[in-house]
Amino acid sequence: MAYHIIGDADTVLGFRFAGVTGDVVEDVEQARTAFAKAIESHEPGVLLITRPVEDMLEAEVTAHRLEATPPYLAVIPDIWGNGQKRRSLQEMISEAVGIKIVESDK
Repeated sequence: MAYHIIGDADTVLGFRFAGVTGDVVEDVEQARTAFAKAIESHEPGVLLITRPVEDMLEAEVTAHRLEATPPYLAVIPDIWGNGQKRRSLQEMISEAVGIKIVESDK
């Protein structure tokens, strides 16, 4: 099943390390365009969007969910997570890929 993410640059980059395609958006118009393109293509089986993108596109997200057609939506936290502390790129890669990056003593 294919995945695609729409979000801020850092979050999308973290998921790209896991092989997930994505669109970086910085405002409502970019988010609306990327969302419409992903929905129309029917290519991703699961469309991941960050919470800020969901907030920007509340009406579009609700309408698509009510249709219950692919791609299915999953809302994820952005690099800031649920709090105000910014997560590191290492933390995001670990979460997306399931591996932890550590420094070698050698």
